[in-house]
Amino acid sequence: MKIKIKVKHLVFILISISLIAFAISPQLQLYIAKKQAEYRQPAAKVKLLKSLNSKMVLDSQKQKIIQNYMLENHIANQFDVYVGPSFSQFNPPDHAVTFTWDEMLPHLNRYVKKSPIDDYFDSATKLLAFHYKSIGQLDQAYDILQSAIERTSTEDSLIRVELQLEQVQMMIEQADYSGAEQLLQKINEKIDPDDYYLQAKIDQKKIEMEIHQGHLQNAYKEVKNALTEYKAKEIDEDVYEQLLSMKNSLQNALDKRGNMIHTVKGRIVYSDGTPVSNTGVFLRSEEKASRSVGPGEAYQVTTDKDGYFNIPKVLSGSYQVALGLGFDQINGWTWPVNMDEWLDVGEKKTITYNITLQKLIKLNSPVNQQKITDQHILFSWGKVEGADYYQLSLGADMDSGSVSTVFKSYITDNQINVPIEDIYNHPLGVIFPGDDLSTVSPKSLLAFTNTNNRFYWSVDAYRADGKLLTSSSGYRLDEDTIGNLPFFYLKERSLTNADRLLLGKKLKKALAAYQSNYEKDPDDIHSLRMITRLIGAESDTNATENETSISYLQTYAEKTNSTQALFSLVDYYYEKQQWDSFNKWFNTYEAAVGNRLDEYDQAIYASALMKQGKIKEASERFKQVMELDKSHEFVGSWLAVELYDGKTFEHAIAIAKDYPERLFGDEKRDWFQMVQALQEESKTDPHYRKELKEALDLYFKNENTELSHWMQTTDKPAMKKFIAAVKDVR
Repeated sequence: MKIKIKVKHLVFILISISLIAFAISPQLQLYIAKKQAEYRQPAAKVKLLKSLNSKMVLDSQKQKIIQNYMLENHIANQFDVYVGPSFSQFNPPDHAVTFTWDEMLPHLNRYVKKSPIDDYFDSATKLLAFHYKSIGQLDQAYDILQSAIERTSTEDSLIRVELQLEQVQMMIEQADYSGAEQLLQKINEKIDPDDYYLQAKIDQKKIEMEIHQGHLQNAYKEVKNALTEYKAKEIDEDVYEQLLSMKNSLQNALDKRGNMIHTVKGRIVYSDGTPVSNTGVFLRSEEKASRSVGPGEAYQVTTDKDGYFNIPKVLSGSYQVALGLGFDQINGWTWPVNMDEWLDVGEKKTITYNITLQKLIKLNSPVNQQKITDQHILFSWGKVEGADYYQLSLGADMDSGSVSTVFKSYITDNQINVPIEDIYNHPLGVIFPGDDLSTVSPKSLLAFTNTNNRFYWSVDAYRADGKLLTSSSGYRLDEDTIGNLPFFYLKERSLTNADRLLLGKKLKKALAAYQSNYEKDPDDIHSLRMITRLIGAESDTNATENETSISYLQTYAEKTNSTQALFSLVDYYYEKQQWDSFNKWFNTYEAAVGNRLDEYDQAIYASALMKQGKIKEASERFKQVMELDKSHEFVGSWLAVELYDGKTFEHAIAIAKDYPERLFGDEKRDWFQMVQALQEESKTDPHYRKELKEALDLYFKNENTELSHWMQTTDKPAMKKFIAAVKDVR
């Protein structure tokens, strides 16, 4: 059968096909882009941008692209990597698409003008305003907020007020306190008096305004009143936490007689001098220093195009600086910062804090899954200019992640040839009495003797004064270092039957097998090593009371000279207060580490001197420890020694102020306040110092029964609190 089509019909069909192709192609492209993003394919980015610029893609679809691939990423994770001295935080996106600000700006601006008034609209407006503020375009930031507010209505009261509060924040930052006060009054007149969430947000801005004007006493009074008022009412937990944090910061500043506000400024550059622009800089108080970065950070700015930053209106106190970086900014680079690096704000009006990012150390061997079968292993890496020594760390894959510990310190060359037995002796885990054996990882117990496990290593470069220069461990490897990944296997030995029992989580059977092997062959160092790690599996009683375990440990230490085993013995005899044995094993340990005691080693020795009544020697040691250990973990013991030795309260207060304890978490002890309280309490009792010395003497001599009785009967609460805190130090 033949079909005839007239020419005009053919033209119509061809036009229709073209129109369909013209309409369908952008939709197909959008579909493919979404699928590519779902499977983390970077090609999705180009297609999504084309979809945003296509007239054949619906506005609602474009809004979804912006919501899913721009807003959600930047709202939750403004930066790919957050790095601080005491933490690092990675925020890999759920897909492979990451847009630059230049790519996002036109679309976010259109979104704010045309999108529905909802939470995404609110977030997009704040995000845009923050960006314009960060690059110094304050008028543009204010205009964005104002035009967005004009799009809202009284029906959108929450979003409207949230955006108005952003305007208030900008006014406070620009010292327009009159304008901020007027706008807060206007907001207050419109909202429900029972809307405690918004009332608390308004109070928060008022307190910030007082702080910015330097009225710290007024701010402290207002925040205390606000917390009292809202404690019995339901308000947003984040807002309450922010108010509480403000109160703690103000109290800390006022306690330290910090009656002024400060500016922290600086510059961030690469080691070649190139500025690091658009980097987040966060100034974090002691209570927040080790926590992940959140949206309610009190002090946060971004660097300008030349890498400079300026954080104004900072309260007196101790802070750590954290950075927010993109993967492209940190690719192949690292910020070499020690865990205990703090910024003390108080004496000077302006504090300068510059940061230089350094190139990662290149690793040479072992790398790329190398299998080591020799009895020695050569670790080799690129030389770092200005480095006086290096520190080598070893790590292992575990069931639910990985664990890494320092292996060798004070390496003066950029390579070290290590006996394989030294690595076998390096522990990653032990069993303690009372441990739930079902949760113990056999991999951590076998550690580096597990021939099936994969291991990794890293190296850090230091100056002679302990300043960290750079590291091989970064946040993303660049093209020069990606070829050498720091993974290796140890295949010099073979797993024993006891090892296999351990890997099968048959811990008690494994221990029995190791003990049997060792009885048959006293030179079986591996079995002896594993007995010392597993000894807690055989009993629910305190393993330190088990003299058999100590006997094994002593034999192991004598045969291997393992520094970990030696220090375990030091620790055991310290707890027992058997000072002859403590001193013997401490001297052996000191020789094993080449007379290079770290700050913790020295602190334990100082504490032992204190408890042996060698007060003058203990005081000198503690003073040395404070200069080495910036966490000042043992400052309480030093204060106890000084007060026991008859030093004045003024002397102790000066020490507490100069060496504040900086342990992470909520259990930080404020020795400054405690010694001040001792001084105040002593004014009404002429025999106060005598009682304090007697209580400290009971603690030093480990006379726990008598000390417990004193703590139950004393009528000196400040002294009781101080002694309890000293007991908790170590």
